[in-house]
Amino acid sequence: MKNREIFDLVNNGVLNITANELDAAHAYKVVKFKRTVKKAFDAIIETEKDFLKEVGIKDAQAFDDEMEALKKSGENPEKLEKMDAQIKRLNEMRSNVLKEEVTLEDVKTMPYEQFHLLQKENARLPHRPLNNFEDVLEGVLWTAPESE
Repeated sequence: MKNREIFDLVNNGVLNITANELDAAHAYKVVKFKRTVKKAFDAIIETEKDFLKEVGIKDAQAFDDEMEALKKSGENPEKLEKMDAQIKRLNEMRSNVLKEEVTLEDVKTMPYEQFHLLQKENARLPHRPLNNFEDVLEGVLWTAPESE
């Protein structure tokens, strides 16, 4: 699984799923999955904070505000050019991290029948992360039924 998929899963609400309809063993797999995804997501965020420091941005909001003011005023084009270069470098670094593979080591798969129950239980969530990311989660959280 790529960091981009972890990022998308979290931003689409996968940490809000519940597993009340599953038996205890499968529900615990969901708990471990959520814990591991959260840990991977937190690592991405920490990496992004390090990138901000590396490109020389101490306060992201203040940086954005200053850049916006410079764009509106047209003053100090040299500084604006430098800031644009910082943003470009930051975006390149971030893009590279999101392409990296991550292994969710503690996650164990469940049979598709259990995953289907999990999807049904969580259909109420706004972004329906288990449905929208079903293909990404195959082999990570669930396995296909044996062919007959």
